[in-house]
Amino acid sequence: MKRVLQPFDITLRHGRRYQRMRRLFLGFSVLLSVGLPLWHLRALEVEGAGLAADSRWSAVARIFPTTPPPFLGAPTSVWVWLFDLVDPLESLATALFMGVSWNLVWTVLPGVLLVAFLGRFFCGWACPYLPVLAAANAARWLLSRLGLPTADVKLPRVTSRVVLVGVLLVGSVLGVQLVPLVYPPAVIGREAFRAVFYGSLGAGGLLVVGAFLFDTFVSRAGFCRSLCPGGAMFSVLGSASPLRVVNERSKCTDCTVCDVICNLGQSPMNNRLDSGCERCGRCIASCPTRALSWKRVSPLKVEGKQ
Repeated sequence: MKRVLQPFDITLRHGRRYQRMRRLFLGFSVLLSVGLPLWHLRALEVEGAGLAADSRWSAVARIFPTTPPPFLGAPTSVWVWLFDLVDPLESLATALFMGVSWNLVWTVLPGVLLVAFLGRFFCGWACPYLPVLAAANAARWLLSRLGLPTADVKLPRVTSRVVLVGVLLVGSVLGVQLVPLVYPPAVIGREAFRAVFYGSLGAGGLLVVGAFLFDTFVSRAGFCRSLCPGGAMFSVLGSASPLRVVNERSKCTDCTVCDVICNLGQSPMNNRLDSGCERCGRCIASCPTRALSWKRVSPLKVEGKQ
C-alpha cells in the first residue's frame, strides 16, 4: 500500500526568520500557560513562609524569581503591567452572560483589530494547543511509517461555526459559561494551574486528550479545523483580512506539498484559501519553487476566489 505524504515528511526550506519568530511567540504563549502557575507558586512559597514548599512542583518553581510575576491570567485573559488583554471569544461570552461594559470593550479591542488585519493568526502563532496538535501529527506520521492507515474525515467547514453559535446560545439560555469548558487555550491554562496547585488534572484534561485522539485517529487537525469555537470566532473576525497567501501559478509545479503541510485544510496550490488560514506560513516555507508569498489583497474580493 502506498504511503500518504505526511506533514512530518516535508522540510521547511524558506522563511526561517518568519518561522523563528512564530516559534518564539508560541514558546512565550506556552511558557505563559505552564510557567505562570509555577511562578505564582514560587511567590506564594516566599510570601507564605514556606507553606507551599510541600507541593510536588515546588522544586521546579524555584527556578523562578521570588518576586510576584508581572503577568496575571493566561492565555485567553492576560494582565500585563498596565494592560488587560482578553480573547474575543471569551469577551463575547462574557458580554452575553453579564452585558456589555466599556472595560470589556477596551480590553477586547486590541485583539479584534489584530485579527481583523492579520486574520486567524492566534491559531498559528499563540494557541497552547499547537504542541498537542504537533504530537498528534507526529503520531500519524509514525503510524504511517509502520504501515498503519489513519482516517482523515473531513467535516463540513460550517461545523465549527455551528459549534460556536451552539456554545454561545446554550450558555446564554442556561446562564452558564460554556466557553472556558470547551475552548482549548482556556482549558489548558486552567488545567496547568490545577496541576501545579492541586497536583492533579480535572475534566478539562479529558477534553485535551480527546482532541488529541480525534486529531490522531479520526481527522488530522480536525478539532482545530472543525470543532474549536475559538477558531471559528477568529475566522469570522478575520474574514476581511487583506493579508493572504497567493500562489504565482507560473512558478507552481502542482507538487501538493503546500496543501499537505496545511493543518487547516486550505489549498494554497489552487489559490483556494479562506479565513480559515492561520498565518503559520509553513506552506510558503515548504514550497520548493517559491511560488507562494504573502500579498495584500483587497478585502472586497470574494473569499476563496483570489
